[in-house]
Amino acid sequence: MGTIDNWLAVGIMSALTVFLRALPLVMHRSVLRSPWMTTINFELPMCVMVILVMHSVIGSRAAAPISAQVVALVAVALTYIRWRNSLVSVGIGLALLAVISRYFSQG
Repeated sequence: MGTIDNWLAVGIMSALTVFLRALPLVMHRSVLRSPWMTTINFELPMCVMVILVMHSVIGSRAAAPISAQVVALVAVALTYIRWRNSLVSVGIGLALLAVISRYFSQG
C-alpha cells in the first residue's frame, strides 16, 4: 500500500509541475504584464535564493565546513551582482564549494 501512495504523490507533483510550467503560456498578456506580476517576477528569484541559502547554511549538516559555504555564498552573490545570471552564479558557487570541500577533506 505504501508504494501506491508514493506513486500517487509523484504523479500529483508531476501534474502540478507541468501545470505550473504551462500556465504562463495560456495566461492573457494583460495578466502577465500587470504590476503585481511584474513585481513577483522581479522579487521571486531572490526570495527563492534566500530560502535555499538559509536552508543550506542553517538547516542541514553539509560535508563542507560553514566557512566554505560562506565563501561560496559570497562568490554566488558577487557573480550574480556582476552578471545577473543565476545559472552562472550557481555554477560558480557549486564549483567553488566543491573545490574548497575537496581541499578541506584532504587537509
